Amino acid sequence: MRMTPHAWRALRRCQVGESVRDFFSRYVRAVAELDFETLETMIHPDFVGFYPQSGERFRGWATFRAQLENYPGGLGRGRLPDASATVIGADERWAISPGYTVLPLAGPERYTTIARALYPDGSKWWVVSVVALKDGKIHRADTYFAPDFDPPEWRRGIAEIVPRGD
Repeated sequence: MRMTPHAWRALRRCQVGESVRDFFSRYVRAVAELDFETLETMIHPDFVGFYPQSGERFRGWATFRAQLENYPGGLGRGRLPDASATVIGADERWAISPGYTVLPLAGPERYTTIARALYPDGSKWWVVSVVALKDGKIHRADTYFAPDFDPPEWRRGIAEIVPRGD
């Protein structure tokens, strides 16, 4: 994978000797294990978390931690994604939303993580976060949640159905 100079700078700003992929694997693992000591070292003091689907904004470490601690039913092991989350980054990438809005997925110091999480009702959801780093820490995270769904009837003859890997 070819990396831009901006991506190399972001990589160097993560923990010494740690790649961006390793950084995010450590982050996802810390969230899954509710390792608040590790998480606090990874979250920028000016952190802003945003859930566009509900309009919620979380500012700073205290609100980030509180929303993990107050999750309905608790966030025991196995509920959150493990360290095998996909991380997209280094090269600039864009996507078009269903509303035809162009969104940056990755670029200089911006990365996208894709993981699966188990909700309290037992359903599995996709969790996609567009994350910006600043000073080697997570500065902003825009997070989207999407449940699995069966393909609509009108696409059944057109698309190949890929197993979800549950």
